[in-house]
Amino acid sequence: MKRTLSTFLIALGFAFGSNASIADASDELSRLLQPLGAISGNFRQTLKDQKGKTLQKSSGNFSVQRPGRLRWQTGEPFPQLLVTNNKKLWLYDPDLEQVTIRPVDKRMKETPALLLGGKVEEIRGSFNVQNKKGAYYLTPKRAGAPFKSMVIRFDKKGLPSAMTVRDGMGQTTDIKFNGLKANPSLPSSIFNFKPPKGTDVIRDE
Repeated sequence: MKRTLSTFLIALGFAFGSNASIADASDELSRLLQPLGAISGNFRQTLKDQKGKTLQKSSGNFSVQRPGRLRWQTGEPFPQLLVTNNKKLWLYDPDLEQVTIRPVDKRMKETPALLLGGKVEEIRGSFNVQNKKGAYYLTPKRAGAPFKSMVIRFDKKGLPSAMTVRDGMGQTTDIKFNGLKANPSLPSSIFNFKPPKGTDVIRDE
């Protein structure tokens, strides 16, 4: 159960209607994300199994900056930190005193959190999108994508309010956002990570 963050970031169908409606929904989602060059705030997430049983709850804070920069920090009960500068990704587990470092490839750029800070022009090429009562349902077009489906909802201010991610095992992660700031000034240093002294470094190249 400890890998809620990892599950969310490397995991997530739905059947969609006409190509015209899919194209329209893709454009709508792109228009919502386009003004958001950066976002920061807090989140609460709940991991559920295939039957809807709650497996784990956690909370934390995050910062996303286009293109492809992310800092996603989960607190108790199992602290974890994920950082990427769009070239390299660090996954740090302070309890284990271990950090995994890997290059950012196409698969990682398709992960749900990075969608918020990715290139909006690539949405139509990477996902099928449908708008259902203001909620955007996405399924990856690529067979090897890291999630099965995702739903993203926005508040009245046009900021993301919630995401639901379904992985290949049928588990879902529900994320609720709060305290969001649109286009905050974010120092580039927060999207890099220097492992603390004594940390076990694993390179997954």
